[in-house]
Amino acid sequence: MRALWSGVIRFGLVVLPVKLFSATEEHHVRLREIHAADGGRVQHRRFCEAEDREIPYGEVGRGWELPDGQLVPLTEEDLERLPLATRHVVGVLGFVPGQDIDPISFSRPY
Repeated sequence: MRALWSGVIRFGLVVLPVKLFSATEEHHVRLREIHAADGGRVQHRRFCEAEDREIPYGEVGRGWELPDGQLVPLTEEDLERLPLATRHVVGVLGFVPGQDIDPISFSRPY
């Protein structure tokens, strides 16, 4: 099972490494998108506008769109170096008594 989040919890000078895993598994009925007129399946393709062709998933990357519409490509290394202070840290401010938690919140516990 893959961790949804990993980081640390700090209590003053004590730092505890933490990984967050989902405690439940939801099962959904997966519906397919179809063309209402003939019942054919609808496909979502990755299409490169610049080359006017369909591309494989391995060639798909991410980019930031500038106000003028120009796209700046971003690599995984670029995203890892973002200076996010809260990226891997969870600060515990306090605890809530169990009876104060709405049971609907237990639908997806962690």
